[in-house]
Formats: sequence, structure tokens, C-alpha cells
Amino acid sequence: MSVSEYKRALLYRKAQANVCKNDYFNKIQSFTNDTVVGGNFLTLEETDNIINSLKDKKINSKIKVEIDSYQQLVEFIKEKVAGLSSYLLIDEEWKFCGMYKISSEFSSDYNFDELHSDEIRIISCDLSFQIQIDYNHNKIECEYIMYK
Repeated sequence: MSVSEYKRALLYRKAQANVCKNDYFNKIQSFTNDTVVGGNFLTLEETDNIINSLKDKKINSKIKVEIDSYQQLVEFIKEKVAGLSSYLLIDEEWKFCGMYKISSEFSSDYNFDELHSDEIRIISCDLSFQIQIDYNHNKIECEYIMYK
């Protein structure tokens, strides 16, 4: 993709952010149990750079984690990100609004169905791991990916 094509794509994505911003903010607030802070969003360029950096990293291990309930998922996330800053990506909205930097506080009652949500990714700020969560009709699939 040429520079001008990338800039055009960024403009389109930024325009789309206006359409999905409220939904994204609601999902973030529901997941973190905290008020959304505008300064915690990364720019689309920063978001793209992190995603590209992850694509270039070698995977050290990829573990499918058995999760039976949302509460169990929250406990797993808290265990892995305790004391670390990380980035939150929810559904497709992050592609238009950017990644959101979070601490280690998570709500124990995020409602995938009510929020029309089916995917959450948490990436450590040092890019050493990510947690990928997929939700489909009361079934939660979780992968824990560690990078070299």
C-alpha cells in the first residue's frame, strides 16, 4: 500500500470512528468498569504499528485456555495482566477508533450479548503476550499467545 493509499484509508477509518465511537466507549466502560478517558486511545497509526510489530514477532507458545464462564475468564485475565499496562481491542471498532490503554481493572459482568460483542483482545504494552477472546452464543474461546 502506497503512502497516499494508507493516508486515504486512515481518513476513511477516522470518519467511520464517528459512527461506532459510542458503542466502542460503552463496551470499554463495561469491560473496564471505569470511565473512558480520551487520552488513553492510541492513534490509528500507533495502533497499526503495534499490530504490524506483533505480526513480525515469533510466537513462543499458543495455548487454548478452557473457560466455562465469564467470571473464570476475568480471573484468567487478571492473573495474566496483574500490575501490567495493556491495550484493549474490542470487536471491529478498534480498527476505527484505535487501541485503548488499560490498567488491570476489569468488570466481572461484561455482557457480550447485550453489547453485541464477540471479540476482545488484550495485548501487553511490552508486546510479550496477547489474550484473544472469541464469544459465540454463550461459548467463550480463549487463546493465550506468548511472543519471543
